[in-house]
Amino acid sequence: MAQTKIAGIYDKSTRTFIPTDKTYKVQYFMKGHATVSDGKSFGIIDSTGVIVVPIIYEDANGFSEGMTRIRKGGLYGFLNKSGKEIPCVYEEAKGFSEGRVWVKKNGKWGRIDTDGKEDIPFIYDTAGFSSEDMMQVKREGKFGTINKKGQEVIPCIYDGIGFFKEGLVVATKGKKSGYLDKTGKVIIPFIYDLADDFKDGLAIVRNNNKCGLIDKKGKEITPLIYDGMDKFGNDQSGLARVQKNNKWGFINKSGKEIVPCAYIKANFFHEGLALLVKVDGKSGYVDASGKTIIPFTEYTSAENFRNGKAEVRKDNTIFFINKLGEPIK
Repeated sequence: MAQTKIAGIYDKSTRTFIPTDKTYKVQYFMKGHATVSDGKSFGIIDSTGVIVVPIIYEDANGFSEGMTRIRKGGLYGFLNKSGKEIPCVYEEAKGFSEGRVWVKKNGKWGRIDTDGKEDIPFIYDTAGFSSEDMMQVKREGKFGTINKKGQEVIPCIYDGIGFFKEGLVVATKGKKSGYLDKTGKVIIPFIYDLADDFKDGLAIVRNNNKCGLIDKKGKEITPLIYDGMDKFGNDQSGLARVQKNNKWGFINKSGKEIVPCAYIKANFFHEGLALLVKVDGKSGYVDASGKTIIPFTEYTSAENFRNGKAEVRKDNTIFFINKLGEPIK
């Protein structure tokens, strides 16, 4: 008669099960279940020690949506809490999500439901990476996107495709990138060498090693004149740092240069101020409106503000200044 329970003590505070028989090794509990091994095979127990998945598999994971992934003979399958098994016939298997799971058979990916019924045919080279309810897929060397129903709304005709952000996705055709919507319609044509995801309605695009900003209609917010550009959100000021002709500055989301590209160094804003260094080596601090708050001074070095003070060095003397530029004694 098969064993049905492992004797031991469950510790709620640490979510661990200490078996009486030290032959068994029990992993941490997740949602009331844990993987257990007898040194040769794996199964699953509940917090009382009851064996809910027999200890006969090469691998057994915790339950997700009532299903656990198992491995037998080097292949994967699934088992529900009632003991009903989806046969171990798959080379790879992901985890269940909304009653569906991606599995690989004969080198191709498809999707099945909790009964093992095929939901999406086994035709994809890669699959299962999703964003905004759209899944990136690859078929016959080309990329496309399917929706939650398994419909290929963006056909696999592109050389590259990203993940949806704010309703649009970057796709590549040949050496050029553009943007598609969730119906597969080209919203912004394939005219850019490189294109970033949209964030807050803006995206960085590049051509001929120059970058600029566009909106979701493809309108240029800034011309493609910058050598480098940070994303909005990287800086607490709400501005983005930009570089032009090896000089740094900051722009706002309207594309206006709040701090002109005139500095050999421009640090991110800290406590409302950004450290800038001029070509002549003088350092100063500006606020997010571009106003100079601490005049440019011949410091040997200067640091960002922290806790209301910034460390500066003049010749061999190191001291701190406040936000008025006054030495702190």
